[in-house]
Amino acid sequence: MNTQSLVMLEASVKLFEDDKDKFKTIKPFVKMEVRNNKLKVYIARKLSELNPEVLNLTGPIANLVPSVSVQIMPDGSIRDKVDLAMSADSFYRQEKAAMKPVEQLYLYHEGMTEKDKKRFLIARNSLSKHMETNEQFVFMKRAFTTSLESVCPVD
Repeated sequence: MNTQSLVMLEASVKLFEDDKDKFKTIKPFVKMEVRNNKLKVYIARKLSELNPEVLNLTGPIANLVPSVSVQIMPDGSIRDKVDLAMSADSFYRQEKAAMKPVEQLYLYHEGMTEKDKKRFLIARNSLSKHMETNEQFVFMKRAFTTSLESVCPVD
């Protein structure tokens, strides 16, 4: 489990203790984020074996697996480099398919009413405040500002 997931889960426990309604609202989002973080670790390990040039070795550690990395195909279409490199991996395909509807809902608010969106954003803000009080939060933030090269040799 990575630091971001740990901080988020511990903040969720605090939110549960403070406000069960906000916790119920945010729980599926937290599950999605933890699942997504686990998938990123899986992808990084697989891509280091299959196609390491797809990995973002010069950026922040948190962005080792690029969230968007496009490649223009011979037919002119645009494809994601990570999707292309991982296309033969059945676990990756299953996870991406399973997570897509949840991502659409929580990252893009597709299918949310304005009332649900407002409730979610309030709960998300409360979760963020709890995350900021976690002793591991500073380490989580460093992953977004520290380059991989500064931690270990990159070939």
